[in-house]
Amino acid sequence: MWLNKSIVLLTLFLINCSGQSEKETARLTQYVSGTDFSFEMVHVTSKEGNFWISRTEIPWDLYDIFLQFINSPDNLYAGVDAVTGPTPAYASVDRGFGRSNYPAISMSAQAAESFCRWLSTRTNQTISIPTIEQWNSANTMGGGAWHKWNADKTTHPIATTKPNTLGIYDMRGNVGEWVTTKDGHRVIGGSFRTPAEEIGSSSLLTPIKDWNITDPQLPRSPWWFADADFVGLRIVINKENYNE
Repeated sequence: MWLNKSIVLLTLFLINCSGQSEKETARLTQYVSGTDFSFEMVHVTSKEGNFWISRTEIPWDLYDIFLQFINSPDNLYAGVDAVTGPTPAYASVDRGFGRSNYPAISMSAQAAESFCRWLSTRTNQTISIPTIEQWNSANTMGGGAWHKWNADKTTHPIATTKPNTLGIYDMRGNVGEWVTTKDGHRVIGGSFRTPAEEIGSSSLLTPIKDWNITDPQLPRSPWWFADADFVGLRIVINKENYNE
C-alpha cells in the first residue's frame, strides 16, 4: 500500500459575499506517492456533507504521470485489480495549447474515473469526481475566469486568474469539469470557448457523439475526445473517507 503523506493548513480568507465575515478555510497539501508532485485541496462545508476539493483543475503534469504508469509494465503490479486507462491517443490531445501547468483536457468520463482510481492508490485516499451538488457548493462568489471573450481560443495555465471566496481557482471557465449527476456524467462550469455570460453552473453539458466524431480509430476511443478540447477535471475527497 502506498504511504499517505499530507499536510493540512488553516488559512484565513476574507469573504465578501452576503455580508459574511472572515472565515477559516482548511487547505490540504496532498502528496502523490512515488513522485515529487503534490496538489492543494480546499475544505468545503455543505448541506450535502463536508469534503475536500482540488484547488485547481488537474494539470497535465499529474495526468501525464497517470498516462505513463498506465502504459508501462508497472501497471501489472497495481494490485489484484489492475488499473486500466487510456491507450496512447492518435494525435496530441493537448491541441498545442500547452502542457506543463496547463489543465489536462479531452479525457472521457471513463478516463476521468480511471484516473481517480489510480490517484486513490497513490494517495491512500478515496478520490472521486465531484457530484454536481459538491461542485455547486464550491462554486462561491468572486474569482476570475478564462472565457470566450478573453482566452484567445486556448486554455490557460491553472491558477492564473483570481480565486473565488474559498480560494479555489477556475471554477468557471478555462475548461469545463466532469461532475456526476443522477442522470450520469456531465460537464459543468463552461470553458475558454463559452461566452462570459454563460459560464458557471448554468453551463451543464451532456456528452454527445459529436465530441468524438473525427476520431479516425474504429471503434472510436472510449478514453479520448477528438472534438472536445474544452473538457477537464477537478477531484474531491469526501470528509468521512479522508485518511490522516
